[in-house]
Amino acid sequence: MAKPLEFETVDEEVEFWESHSTADYWDDMEKVEFEVDLHRNLLHPKLVFLADQPTKCPRCHHDLEETTIQYVTLRDGRLVMIRDVPALRCRVNGHEYMLENTLDQIEQVLNLEQTQKLRPVEMLHVPVFKLGMAA
Repeated sequence: MAKPLEFETVDEEVEFWESHSTADYWDDMEKVEFEVDLHRNLLHPKLVFLADQPTKCPRCHHDLEETTIQYVTLRDGRLVMIRDVPALRCRVNGHEYMLENTLDQIEQVLNLEQTQKLRPVEMLHVPVFKLGMAA
């Protein structure tokens, strides 16, 4: 049985798995199940969702600062923006994180909007282009 692996940072773990085969550890791995919502994060590809608030950046261990972002998502073919969303940003590398409970609050806002129990504070017009227009 292989020794359980522990890493200080996500980058350290990535570096390890880029140079090692999972086949060497297959028998020691636990079976897990998870769901992936491929549409949730397309507009914020660098935003990582965390269950608990870290004291340091999970990727590089530098200090984090509290900030607010504009969260944009696609809902029924429409862009929806939610402003003043709390997030965490690494002071050195700019990695961005959002806590899962904040994501739950976003889902509540989207559900209220969908059932017309919440009205937007403003409407924005979004220009749409086709790639071939530049040719």
